[in-house]
Amino acid sequence: MLCSLPIHFVRIDLIRPNERHHPEHAAALADTIMREQLWRIPITLERNSLAVMDGHHRFEAARRLKLSHVPCLLLDYEQVEVIATQQGYIVTPQEIVRRARTGDLYPPKTTRHRFPSPLPVCNISLWLLQDRGAPLPSSAVRSVDRHAAKMIRKSAERWIPSGFATRPGNPP
Repeated sequence: MLCSLPIHFVRIDLIRPNERHHPEHAAALADTIMREQLWRIPITLERNSLAVMDGHHRFEAARRLKLSHVPCLLLDYEQVEVIATQQGYIVTPQEIVRRARTGDLYPPKTTRHRFPSPLPVCNISLWLLQDRGAPLPSSAVRSVDRHAAKMIRKSAERWIPSGFATRPGNPP
């Protein structure tokens, strides 16, 4: 089940698209994400190349929003079936990765990745995905749990009044 896999924050500049996108759809998606202040569905990436399997429009929306990281599932092609949705194109895992590495992009919606279960909903605050001017860690991929915990701690330090009991039974 994909919902049991960890979601990772991946630096947006390392993600490799292999298909073009419909600009109007990406713009509408960016508007929705900005309005809701939530990232709902992770982008799926091939684990080794960081080629996009599913989420080209979400990726472009993230670029438009100038996010530094996006929530992603890292998968292998052994876990995913891929088919062509347009005739005249070779669609194999190797060709998808090649196009991602070279920038020779398919037309929009040329590939269709079939996953063994639905993609999970992650509902991550947009605030956690924005570059706040802090230096990025050397790792290209950060786990949500570790990063989210750090951001929650920082947020709590700003908003919890000093002397406030943060644990049950601790006096202020």
